[in-house]
Amino acid sequence: MTYETDLAAAKRARRAWTCSCGADNPPSYDACHDCQRPSWTCASCGTVNATVWSHCQECDSTIPAEALGDREEGFEMTWEEHTALQVGPRRVGGRYDHGYADSEYEVLAIDRGPRESWPSWQITVRGKDGEVREHCTGWDPRRDRVVAQAPADVTVVSIGRLHDDVEGPYADVLQHADIALRLTRHFRDPHVRADLRELTAHDQVVRDTVMNTPGVREVLAATALQVQGYLAGPTAAPITVVTQCAGGRHRAATTALALRAVVSGDVESAAAYGLADAAKPFAERRLAVDLVHRDLDKDVVDR
Repeated sequence: MTYETDLAAAKRARRAWTCSCGADNPPSYDACHDCQRPSWTCASCGTVNATVWSHCQECDSTIPAEALGDREEGFEMTWEEHTALQVGPRRVGGRYDHGYADSEYEVLAIDRGPRESWPSWQITVRGKDGEVREHCTGWDPRRDRVVAQAPADVTVVSIGRLHDDVEGPYADVLQHADIALRLTRHFRDPHVRADLRELTAHDQVVRDTVMNTPGVREVLAATALQVQGYLAGPTAAPITVVTQCAGGRHRAATTALALRAVVSGDVESAAAYGLADAAKPFAERRLAVDLVHRDLDKDVVDR
């Protein structure tokens, strides 16, 4: 089974859970497929929820404090987590639908706040009737849907060079990459360890192994500086960063996860990769960052 087939089955059963980054996940995933944020399972009804929800989205039960590890006073969202949850996957220039008749709209601006007066955050949209409205209605993954997503400011793609014969939208991603990191020659492949071979970047031990490899953090910090350089250019254009290793399951996927945390300005998540300082310059930029794992969920290649 793969992520795609597991997710399709979960959606048919209406059991998929949606992370605050916008990615949908099968209920068996205890962390988001795209951004690796954890989930929690409601003790009352068994529904899987993104960590940013303090109440179950199915039965409204509250999350047990002990499920949050060392947060002694229970769960408390940061402002960034709250607005990310409210805004959802919406981006300026994208088109979305509230789920009822003639409710399609285009996003013109997003003010994440916090604002001194109510509303504390605000989104400006233009409806199909051409009227411009401002409101603070949060995204509801059970009802709202993406009609046409606006391009991300930065797209991070992980690939395995042993899968270069694949078809699909990212088959030729290296040909139009702005930044490409080749990790195959200088950094030892976790595949050579029998205990890691069948694991992927979904597993903490793989992420720790890759990030603790001498030189990896320095390369990623330098890559973050490259992204800043591209963003400083006089022409605004989307940036594509490609991380590449042999199979796409360990080194490329882990470094892509780390780069997404850094470039999206998520200092807390970047700190888990030892890259908090690299993320701080991006914290106020609030870039739209997409993460694509082209080959992470493919079978292990015999080699």
